[in-house]
Formats: sequence, C-alpha cells, structure tokens
Amino acid sequence: MNYSFDLCLIRDKRISKGYSMQKMSELLGLESKSMYYKRETGDTQFKATEIPLLASLLDISIEKIFVKSLTK
Repeated sequence: MNYSFDLCLIRDKRISKGYSMQKMSELLGLESKSMYYKRETGDTQFKATEIPLLASLLDISIEKIFVKSLTK
C-alpha cells in the first residue's frame, strides 16, 4: 500500500495556526520560503527527519499527515 502526504491538511493546519510559509521554513530549518513551498505543494517531499517536527508544530499526529494512495 502506498501513502502520500495530506498536503491539504498540512496547509489548512498551518494557516489556522497563523504560520506563514516563511515562518514554517524557519521552524523546520530550511534555507528559504521556497523550499517549504515546494514541500507543501508536493513538488518536493518532506524529509523523514522533518515529519516529527512538522506534526508537533501543527499539533497533529504523524499518522494524520499521511493518506492512503490508490495508485500503484
């Protein structure tokens, strides 16, 4: 079974917390806002080391960050 990131949930939680993309990039230790933007839009995947911090910052469980993918 394949899993992908629930990018809508991540975006919605970030916005509800009042975090800008710039702030998220800083909190995740990324070099620029564009690096975070690419992750949140799915152009680049979040790294495994970023997922626990992302979940903590957004107050969601790691399990909720992922959704089952129907593609093979």
